[in-house]
Amino acid sequence: MILTVISGRNEDDWFDIDVPDECSIGRLNELLGLRLFHEPSSEGIQYILEAKFPEGLWFTVGGHSSLVEAGLREGSYIRLQRAFSTTTEEAPVYGRRSLFQES
Repeated sequence: MILTVISGRNEDDWFDIDVPDECSIGRLNELLGLRLFHEPSSEGIQYILEAKFPEGLWFTVGGHSSLVEAGLREGSYIRLQRAFSTTTEEAPVYGRRSLFQES
């Protein structure tokens, strides 16, 4: 399946990837994390994967073992946000950061 990765505000920063339908969400997060943030996944770094169909709204992808089970299909847009934590437990999100916020 071919997915478009939104990695910046300009379409010039976007790129397409071809991944097998059976690819796991965890594996996709690892690959995108390495490509987008130039560092391998490590303790304390969590990723939030979001997706949308060309005609739809963004939704969080998680809790599924494969891309197909998550409802993704050919031509979906995806974006990855990095979240830092000192625990492996999830906490409620009280505020949101813009995906493209400058550090």
